Amino acid sequence: MKCRACWSDKAYVRTVKGWRGIALSALMLVPLKCHHCYHKFSVPWPLTLGKQLTPPPLRVAPETAGSQPAGNRRHAMPNMQAADSARKVA
Repeated sequence: MKCRACWSDKAYVRTVKGWRGIALSALMLVPLKCHHCYHKFSVPWPLTLGKQLTPPPLRVAPETAGSQPAGNRRHAMPNMQAADSARKVA
C-alpha cells in the first residue's frame, strides 16, 4: 500500500499486540508501517483488498546460494596430523 506520509509503495502490515490489536480488529482497521519513512498508520479493511500487504521475500544471489560463510574456515583449527606425519617421514 502507499504510505500517507511519503507516498512510497512500501507500507506493509505490522503486528499489534494487546488491547490495541483487539480494538483495531474490532473496528476492522488494518495496521500498517511504511518501510521507507517508518510511519505507522491504520486503514479500513476494504481499502486493502487487492493490495500487497506483505513485503516481498529476500532473494539470494545464485553465486552465493551454495557457499559457506567465511567464519567456518577462519576459526578452524589447523590440521596438526598432517604436520606430524611430515616430520616423521623426513
